[in-house]
Order: sequence, then structure tokens, then C-alpha cells
Amino acid sequence: MPASKGFIPGKEGKTTYLHAAKQFPFKTIVAAIDFSEESSAALRCAQELARLQHAMLLLVHVIDPVGYAFPNGAPAVVDHDKAAHEELARIEAEVRQQGIPVHSRVETGIVCERILLSLRDHKAALLVLGTKAITGAGRAALGFVTRQLLAHSPCPILTVAPVNPKKPQKFGRWNNVLAATDFSAASLSALHYAQRVAGGHLIVLHSARCGRHLECPNCLERLRFLAPFDEAHGLPVDHSVTGGDPAAMIVQMAKKLRPDLIVMGAPSPAHTEHDLEHSTVVQVIAAVSTPVLIVPESRERYTDELIEEVATA
Repeated sequence: MPASKGFIPGKEGKTTYLHAAKQFPFKTIVAAIDFSEESSAALRCAQELARLQHAMLLLVHVIDPVGYAFPNGAPAVVDHDKAAHEELARIEAEVRQQGIPVHSRVETGIVCERILLSLRDHKAALLVLGTKAITGAGRAALGFVTRQLLAHSPCPILTVAPVNPKKPQKFGRWNNVLAATDFSAASLSALHYAQRVAGGHLIVLHSARCGRHLECPNCLERLRFLAPFDEAHGLPVDHSVTGGDPAAMIVQMAKKLRPDLIVMGAPSPAHTEHDLEHSTVVQVIAAVSTPVLIVPESRERYTDELIEEVATA
């Protein structure tokens, strides 16, 4: 298969080949839905992934209990609670008719906390979240809950933007994958997942902040080492080292190559809310319509301490 064209100016590696893993890494998929347009796209994506890969699908809807604390507010909240159960049951029945193993849960509590508990309870392999439509506001496309989940989720998160009716999007197959790495532990975990899910072509990108990428071969050699040559398999891999702001470079590359999926490492759990708002991950998600897979550093954080950490943040 030929390499993709239209790379950003910079130092690029020749096309190499690596082994494409046959086994889909996400066997238990959680879709967090709130019945909005954003969660509708996320549900479609999660449903298609589960159908194609024979994965278990868990639908989670969280009701914020704040309404119960206000005078004269309880009846409306109770009605919403009942309607949520009924709607989720209807969606679950429709999904099951397609032969997809599915369960649903309506939770009451702090949204981020309850989603993390569901991930822990079901040992989830992937969380699918909807994001708002892409706007000039940039990071405003991601709410507080999404930003917190990006930093604290123990499993990878797939963010899905609303579908443009004029540009129908096919979910479930990632032929061309763009993986961005800064050589951090999380981004190396992300590269591992990118190698496993890429169906036809993988582009590995690093943006060197030092500005010496044109004369220094070190970063390119590291990329080649991380995605090594493998003549025995047929997945083309391109390596590209650029200079400049990483978020801007990733967005620019995505617009040129139009990948089916972007893969990045998750922000550190130690980030403050200000850090999260301005992180490379959040900037990229807010600027592209392409699904983005966010992978945490390999760690097991299905613990009560994690839930308490987020709940008290």
C-alpha cells in the first residue's frame, strides 16, 4: 500500500512495516450517554465497534442529584429519572436486537465519579465519550467532566464529535491512523494501541520543541525504533518529525491526511484544571472532527482512591 501524501514540511522517514495485531484490544466498551446530540454520535460509534469486534457494550447514564435539593424541584427530577430508565431500556433493546451483548445502568451521583466507578466495576477496556460540535471557541468544546475523565480514566477514552449530516461518517474501522508521541510513558502506551488498531496505514508523528529537527536525526531514529521495520507484515508506517507547537502540528497533519483516528497519550492526573484546559490533548480534540483515542500510561487505577481523588477535586 502506498504511503500517504501531503506531509507537513519536516524530516520524514521512509515507509516501513510493522505487525498489525489481529486481536481487537477493547473487549468491554462503555458508552457514557446523556441523550444529547453529542452522546448520540458516541453511542453509534460504540455500538458499531461492539458489533464489528464482538465486544460487550455497557451504556451508562448518570443523573445529577442536585435537583432534589431545591424546593418544588423533586417532581421534575423524578420524572426525568423515570424517563431516563425508559429511554435507556429502549436503546438497550434496540442494540440487543442487532446481536450485540449489551447492558445498561442509570446512576445517580457526581457524573465523573459514577462513570469512573462503572469503569472499575466492569474492568472496562474503552470509554466512548461524545464532544460538542467544533467551534472557534476551541477548548470550550470539552466540558469539565470530559477533561477530568481524560486525566483520570484507567482505560483509553475515545472521543467522538457530532456527525455532520453532509459528511456521513463510518464508525468501527480505522484504516488510516495518526499517532502522535512526545516519548512520554502515556504516549508510548498510545503508540502501542495505534499499532494494534491500525487497519491499513499508520503515521507516527513527533513535534520537536527544540527546533533542531531538520539537522538532528535522534527523534526520527527513536520513531523508527518504536515502530520497527517488519518485512513479514503489510502495514505501511510513515515517520514524521516536525517542529513547532505539538497541538498545532497534530491538527495540521490531521487536516492534510484526514486519518480515520488520531491516537495520543493521556494528560497527567497531576494536571491542574488550568493545565488540562491548555493541554495538547484537549486542544487537539477541540479542533478536529476526527475521533481521538486517548491512552493513559499503563497503570491499574481501578481503586477507591482514584474515585475519591476525582470526587474531591
